[in-house]
Amino acid sequence: MPDDTLSQPLADDPVPEQRPGGALIHIVEAGPSRAVLRQRRTSDMLMVIGWDCEGDGDALAEAVHAFARKRGAVLIRATPDQGAAIAALRLADAGRGYAQRWIGDAIVSPHLTGRYIQSTGFTCGPVSLAMAMGDGVTRSDEIAIWREATTLIGLTGPGGCDPYGMALAAQRRGFDVTLYFDSTEPVLLDRANTAEKKDLMRFVQAEFRREADGVIDTRSAPLGAEALTQAVRDGARVILLIDQCHTHDHHAPHWVLVHAERDGIFLVNDPWAEPEDGESIADVDCIPVARDTLIRMAAYGDPPYHAALILR
Repeated sequence: MPDDTLSQPLADDPVPEQRPGGALIHIVEAGPSRAVLRQRRTSDMLMVIGWDCEGDGDALAEAVHAFARKRGAVLIRATPDQGAAIAALRLADAGRGYAQRWIGDAIVSPHLTGRYIQSTGFTCGPVSLAMAMGDGVTRSDEIAIWREATTLIGLTGPGGCDPYGMALAAQRRGFDVTLYFDSTEPVLLDRANTAEKKDLMRFVQAEFRREADGVIDTRSAPLGAEALTQAVRDGARVILLIDQCHTHDHHAPHWVLVHAERDGIFLVNDPWAEPEDGESIADVDCIPVARDTLIRMAAYGDPPYHAALILR
């Protein structure tokens, strides 16, 4: 197989430009045929976004599979508009708006997990909780949870949710919640741009913390890799605070939902689909992420702190 990853598209080719810090764009070639693949930097999944094939497609499909193995990818996925790729790669309908094929044993979630892209820049936590509650997530769910749990005052408007607010909202919806949170100080204050906003955030977080005291099982430590693995294997869902700089190109606090695991690979639902990378629900639903990568993502701030909600 010739050099199968080109960092720059050829002239006049309809290939997305590689953004600094954005999703990776791979070009796999087999003779005159080629496939264009997109891959989040934190994901072990390849998304087929272009399929230009001469002939029956077997040679190109073989090249894509070889490239996936070389990258350590465990999943190949495509949306219905890539019918030729789906046929050639023998992808199966996942019943969630895309087709896919696992390389090795499939990771199957024991939960009916929702699919939803957050409709604002600040509702990742509410969407993660709503997806943990089941399929059929609506914007009403998203905004109702946000109204309960919000603590942030964003740089330009409303903001997101802190760990205690999230834990209380989850408990009200019937979950047995264990909160791992290793900061004793107010958090996310870097998201506010005035002293007045920071003061309000401190007050709201103190109120949430007071309300949670004695009601939420709280552990003043990070959720380590082994504890995360065991919790998910035991059937729990985990809402995890991460720093988006690992997935995208800027620091931002972000909540994601972890709901299945096999051999050190987790299934993650990310509420955020990056429009600059052309992502859709297929890029963020049930995506495989390696344990070491997930643990590296799961810290925010300077000095770093950690937060995770185990939902049973």
